[in-house]
Amino acid sequence: MRRSGILLLAAVACSDLTGGSRRVVALEVRIPQPAYVEPDDTLQLQARALDADGDSVNVPVYWRVLDTTLILVDSAAGRVTTTLTAGTGRVQARAGGVQSDLVTLNLRGRSDTVLVTGSDTLRVPSGDTASAPLLAAIQSDTPPGQGVANAVIVYQVEDTLAAAGRVRFQGGGLRLRALTGPTGEPAVGVTLRRVPGIAQPDTVRVGISATRPSGAVVPGSGQHFVVLFDP
Repeated sequence: MRRSGILLLAAVACSDLTGGSRRVVALEVRIPQPAYVEPDDTLQLQARALDADGDSVNVPVYWRVLDTTLILVDSAAGRVTTTLTAGTGRVQARAGGVQSDLVTLNLRGRSDTVLVTGSDTLRVPSGDTASAPLLAAIQSDTPPGQGVANAVIVYQVEDTLAAAGRVRFQGGGLRLRALTGPTGEPAVGVTLRRVPGIAQPDTVRVGISATRPSGAVVPGSGQHFVVLFDP
């Protein structure tokens, strides 16, 4: 799943390109974060032309790649892919005489599977504050068997009505985005915690999911953990 945050870059230059009576003076580039490209998948880039007041100008924006590590699928749509599993590649947007700053994208192996790597049933004994880590990982088939780093595994408490206000992840709330480390597992252990002073439900289900840079669902999404709370 992609983060809602975006990377904003603007390049200001003189241009005769206009949208109606407004002159394009800058481009705003929007890149999903983390900005990674995988083989046999596409990363969607976005940009809009701006006038001197910072308002959008309705003119075509085109893209180009500056390195052979990337493949431009569609210049007008801003879609890129790769056949490599490591390295970087640069892209740039343009509208008439205005060009954006260069944007560097990272390459990684293809996200093939998200899977539970530890026990899918965890018990929280009476008096314990939190569960043991909910272990999951994203593995790659290019190269095979390796973890996918800097990907996101989403942990979601599925029993939201029963669990609301009674349990939470260590970061707070009933939903957590966990960034993976080199092995494909979350860099920080994910645990489910009791909310002090409130009776916990007996059982809480936690689902996991992941998406590729294109937004395609990674196979294995939908698996879940069962966390049992002893009173």
